[in-house]
This record gives sequence, C-alpha cells and structure tokens, in this order.
Amino acid sequence: PQRAELREGLGVTFRKAAAVHCVSEAIQDEATKYGLDLAKSVVIRPAVDPDVFRPAAKRESDGVFRVISTGDVIWRKGYEYALAAVRRLVDEGVPVRYDIIGNGVETQRLLYTIRDLRLENHVCRHGRLAPLDVLDRLQQADAFLLSSLSEGISNAVLEGMACGLPVVTTRVGGMAEAVTDGIEGFLVPARDEIAMAEALSALWHRPQLRERMGVAGRERIVRDFRLSDQADAFVRLFGSVA
Repeated sequence: PQRAELREGLGVTFRKAAAVHCVSEAIQDEATKYGLDLAKSVVIRPAVDPDVFRPAAKRESDGVFRVISTGDVIWRKGYEYALAAVRRLVDEGVPVRYDIIGNGVETQRLLYTIRDLRLENHVCRHGRLAPLDVLDRLQQADAFLLSSLSEGISNAVLEGMACGLPVVTTRVGGMAEAVTDGIEGFLVPARDEIAMAEALSALWHRPQLRERMGVAGRERIVRDFRLSDQADAFVRLFGSVA
C-alpha cells in the first residue's frame, strides 16, 4: 500500500486486462481495493497431483516428532517465529526435529537464529533438494509448519496435506481457504510463536488427532485441490477470453 508506483500500476493493468486470475478469494478481495472489477476476475486456487504427493506406504515411528517446512528462505516466510516455536517445544521436553528445505537470501540469518536459540541438535537445514527427496522428507514427517507473514495459498502446504500431514499455518492470505482450523490442522496468528508451539504440542501429545487431521487434509486435496481440476479451470478461463 505504501508503494504508489505499484498501486497505480495495478489499476492500469486491471483496466487493460480481459480477465484476471486470483489464487484465492482473499487475494481477490484485496485486489478490489486497487481497482479490480470482480466481473472480470476468477479464482483458481493452486493445486497438486495427489497421485505424486501421497502418504508413505509404511512409516515406522522412532519416537521423534518430525516437523517440516519447505520453501524459499525469505523474510515473509517468518522462519524466526517457527524457530522460536521449536525452542518452546524443546523447553517443554518434546523430542522435536525440524527440517527446513529451501534456500534464499535469508539463509545466513536463519543459521544465526538457529545458533542463537541453541537449536543445532533439533533443526536440520537441507537447502534445495531434488523433488523426489522433498517427497521422501514429507512422507517421513509428522506435521507441516508454515510460519509465513504473507501468503496467497501455499503450494508447499498443499503438498504436505496430500502426503497426509496435519498442518500448522499462520492465518494469512488465503490459507484459511485451504486449511480449516481444527479439521485439517490449526490456523494461528502471524508472528505468534506461542500459539504455533501450542498447536504443534497438541499434535505431538495427541497422535490420534495427528492422524485424523492428516486423513482430512488428504481428503481435502483430492476433493478441492487436484491438479487436473486446476488445469481444466485454466482452459475454461482462456477459452472465455478467446
């Protein structure tokens, strides 16, 4: 909102566009403040292939609570709040391991924060991994954590849900359109590591809840976020414009 050149440019772009694709209803509502005509907009949410992203055929528990995040290491992902939440779990006595997959301009600060919070034995930063390795890590995890300060709808969260993971995510952007609080996971306020830690702790102490939310998340992906349905929606959009 403070960047006038972008704000004014959006209005021009919206007027010229024959159609405007929005990744979520939240983004669509926000765009109307900058001149978007709802009559020419359509919401097509991100999607994943549930035949690729699926739960592991078999997973043995080793007594460690495995939390995972994937995505670029940039400021808006809010990793410092995720790490602060993990620190609270460690102080609570939870045997947690937090895997972070991804690279970005904030990598150095991330490493310093891990050290400052004395989490070297609990956090593993993997950098960028091959897609099959990411899938393997997701299938071995117990919960997916998204600590973003800003988001549309996170593809990474959808991939985790497709793999049967319960999700703890901040209530930002369109995330409430993908995760129903208490059903597929927990929605927590942004920048609130206490609420984040409490949600993760509930998943650790209640394995049946973890399993139930994971099943619900997988069902939600198959029902509402299939890649084939997204492709069909884009074909219809392009056809209507043509």
